[in-house]
Amino acid sequence: MGECHDDSRCVKRTLERILEAQRNVKIKKDDSCRTSCLRPLGMHPKNTIPFMLFCNCQPLKVEGVTTCFDEHSQKEKFVCFLTFVFKLIDIKDDCVILELLKFKNHHTCVPNSHNHICSPCCQFNCEDVDDLNSTGVCVTFEISSFNGIHCLAPVCI
Repeated sequence: MGECHDDSRCVKRTLERILEAQRNVKIKKDDSCRTSCLRPLGMHPKNTIPFMLFCNCQPLKVEGVTTCFDEHSQKEKFVCFLTFVFKLIDIKDDCVILELLKFKNHHTCVPNSHNHICSPCCQFNCEDVDDLNSTGVCVTFEISSFNGIHCLAPVCI
């Protein structure tokens, strides 16, 4: 990430390049990622460049809310999760729309369970790259909120 300083313009330029690369890939998850991809996303079928963002030189951690089916009660329930990793959905003026990503093994619906993710390393350590999943949960931020970005290995989501 380099030296910490307040320059949201470089973060916006990086986000714009990520969005352009993702838009140029015509892969959908339904395609099982079998079609070829453009070089910016590598030789293997990839359609997403996940990344972490930094505010005041601290990694951005966002809480999301989704739903899951609880086997015990046989009802749909809300479930909260924390994440440090995002997919860029769109840039509109000075705002960025991000999808919250999480790993497959964090999809369980366990009553009163708390994800104790205190740092990016707690979330990423020893996780399979292919287990990074879309959540469908999106948030909107002002780009000027960020002063750093760290891109991760491209994946197919």
